[in-house]
Amino acid sequence: MLAAGSICIAWLDSMQAPLPPEPMYALLVAYFCYAVIVAILAWRTEIATVRGTFIRHVIDILAFAAFMSMTDGASSPFFVLIPFTLLSATLHWRWRGAFWSGLVCLLILLYLGYFDTRDLFDPDADTTTNVSRLLFIFVAAVLLIWLGAHQEAVRAELLRLVQRTPALPQGREWPAAAALEYAAHVMLVKRALLIWSDGEEPWTYVALWKNGVCKVTQMPPDAFEFWTDKTLQQRSLLISDAARGRLLVHKGDGRFDWWTGERPPLSPALVDTFSLTSAVSVHFEVGDLQARLFLLEPPALTLDDVAITEIIADRIKALFEQAMLVRRLSDEAAVEERIRIGRDLHDGVLQTLAGTALQLQSLRPMGQQPPDDLEERLTAIQSMLVDEQRELRTFIRALEPGREHGNAAEVQLEHQFAVLADRLMLQWQIDVDVALDPAKVRLPMGLTYELARMTSEATANAVRHGHAQKVRIKLRTDREAITLTVDDDGVGFGFGGRVEHAELEHKKMGPRSLRERTAARGGRLSIDRIAEWTRVMIMLPMPR
Repeated sequence: MLAAGSICIAWLDSMQAPLPPEPMYALLVAYFCYAVIVAILAWRTEIATVRGTFIRHVIDILAFAAFMSMTDGASSPFFVLIPFTLLSATLHWRWRGAFWSGLVCLLILLYLGYFDTRDLFDPDADTTTNVSRLLFIFVAAVLLIWLGAHQEAVRAELLRLVQRTPALPQGREWPAAAALEYAAHVMLVKRALLIWSDGEEPWTYVALWKNGVCKVTQMPPDAFEFWTDKTLQQRSLLISDAARGRLLVHKGDGRFDWWTGERPPLSPALVDTFSLTSAVSVHFEVGDLQARLFLLEPPALTLDDVAITEIIADRIKALFEQAMLVRRLSDEAAVEERIRIGRDLHDGVLQTLAGTALQLQSLRPMGQQPPDDLEERLTAIQSMLVDEQRELRTFIRALEPGREHGNAAEVQLEHQFAVLADRLMLQWQIDVDVALDPAKVRLPMGLTYELARMTSEATANAVRHGHAQKVRIKLRTDREAITLTVDDDGVGFGFGGRVEHAELEHKKMGPRSLRERTAARGGRLSIDRIAEWTRVMIMLPMPR
């Protein structure tokens, strides 16, 4: 557009000053063709692969200098082309481009307008125009240098936003230290302050980061009475003088207004405690958690700092969301672990104690029996208690940090269920028959433990509530599933026909411990009545 307009300018200039226009027209037409070709190539080329920018910039400056020297020097109408070179240099190389291009343009103007001393002292010469244009180029260069430097600073802040990410929270601790370290890194501040309160906790937390050290303090909820005035609670603030209440309030969409309220905009106690002077402050919330971030004494207060700080606060908000999720999952895991422990104690120790109580009760009528029979029964009860003591000790060791009975070690099912059958017969004084299909199979220790507990619980229910005298245990395994079937000759659960897991869960029917254990393993429980037998069937997926 400038090249096309320059041809018109040359034609108008030749109308007022009869100069030979042919060389000028030839150069302008050549430059116009060059400009069209460059524009087409730049338009059709990916921005990342544009090359020769510096060479084209040099050609522009030389062409403009030639056009001006061939017309009226510093007073030439082609002066309009010089601001284009300054702006182009700023866009390409920011403040450095504006500085060096501005310096070159000033030297060209000085050469064209002031190296001829006759024009300098000639009252007819257009000295005022020359000086005004020099002043214009100087001021424009200074402004563009500032604009380029500011653009470079903002770009550097944006790069620091993505060069590092705040460390993820570990455990149940609030991620204040990681959040403030990240914020200080992006904004290049030596001090940063974060205040937050959680609706579920009766505390106000204050974290102060100073020169790489973060200190978190728990304070009463009314420690500062208020952080900001009520009208500023959700606003971002650009604070120039905290003690005097001098601050800009972000109204949204890049609009700012000075604070004009009668009350102090910030808590005087907060200002005094942390010696607040200048700062950028942003509010954020996560559920019931309210927080405000202060980046103290930034190198320079600019409106762009508010936008950058709001982005930082958004990332810190994500950190606190993760911390709250970790806490919630930790609480749920703790509850689930307590349920698992209670279930294991119920299906293990309590069932053994119940069996022992029945055994001891059966000893009363044996007062007239031979001592050898009594001694045999007492020995059996003692052996049963010793076995359960060993099981309980193993269970307690599994609760220690770094230990788990569900590890990857495998055990032989045939031996484990043979021992289990002997213990159940001794514990409940019943007939127990065990069948494995296939007979030789190995499963992870944790899964074997669960199957044994399920079998013990099903047997205990059959004897205690169904008054069973015979129990048949069948365990079938294949590549896809494990099927545990426990049949007993007891009276059953009081409902006929087959009842599947979904109905048992919905109506809360059947043994609760078996339902929970099966569901925890991703399996299905069903209860059926087949002739004189009650069948409890558990299907679990085979671990991969």
